[in-house]
Amino acid sequence: MSALTSSHLLSIFGFNENDIFVGGAEGTLLHYDGSQWSPMETGGRWTFKNIWGSAPDDVYAVVTDGRILHYDGKTWLPDEDMDKLPPMTGIFGLGPDEIYACSRLGKILRYDGSSWKYTQTGTDTDVTRLWGCKESGMLAVGYDGLVLKQNGEGWTRMTFNSNAEFYGIYGFGPDDVYIVGSDGAIFKFNGVECIEMPSQTMEFFLDIWGPSSEMVFAVGDEGMILYLDGDQWTRIESNTKEYLTAIWGSSDENIYAVGDNGLILHWNGEDWKAVEG
Repeated sequence: MSALTSSHLLSIFGFNENDIFVGGAEGTLLHYDGSQWSPMETGGRWTFKNIWGSAPDDVYAVVTDGRILHYDGKTWLPDEDMDKLPPMTGIFGLGPDEIYACSRLGKILRYDGSSWKYTQTGTDTDVTRLWGCKESGMLAVGYDGLVLKQNGEGWTRMTFNSNAEFYGIYGFGPDDVYIVGSDGAIFKFNGVECIEMPSQTMEFFLDIWGPSSEMVFAVGDEGMILYLDGDQWTRIESNTKEYLTAIWGSSDENIYAVGDNGLILHWNGEDWKAVEG
């Protein structure tokens, strides 16, 4: 547990090393300005599942209370123009006028710069996370091996041999995307198909991120951190047994992983150490 909070931390997103947001349970939202971490006022006891922004004054967060919150650089406010949604799980955008948010029960919404609207997913399976790029559009992952690929205004389910619960997705281009989830599942999407990569574990992965395709980290159960070395995943010491739920960084020498009981770990390019305050 850090000196910052004892709440479980579930999400992290930043713009650079001096502008980082960390969200968690019980309304916990922390901001790092390059010198210190400070709590932010959010107006509720939201559970922040995922955060994304196009600019420091245009940040979105999804919460399990079925809301999408927006930060304008001064204040966090829920979108009051929307009916209450199912518990929200993920958010990702390709720009300020093209943002996607997902939830349980197979729901994916799209923001066009003026309003949020449902898209046609063709499934009621829980969707957990989103990632995309301008070249190929969006991908969404979820339970029961769910991988959806954007197809015009709707989504097409990709078929492959997995019933894993997917919790994380991150990529570096249309043919270089990684997906992680339950029972040690790690898949690479090469632009055509998802190929399983051996992880040598049955523990759950909860998130994945990297500064480049040459440096990728996957985090999860009981302090687990795996590092992609070439095409092999290698476990590295995290110095904790807390569950690690999310990861983000600004460079290969400045990466943060967050988790249970207020834990924030920092990678300095050589090892992981807990942030104390």
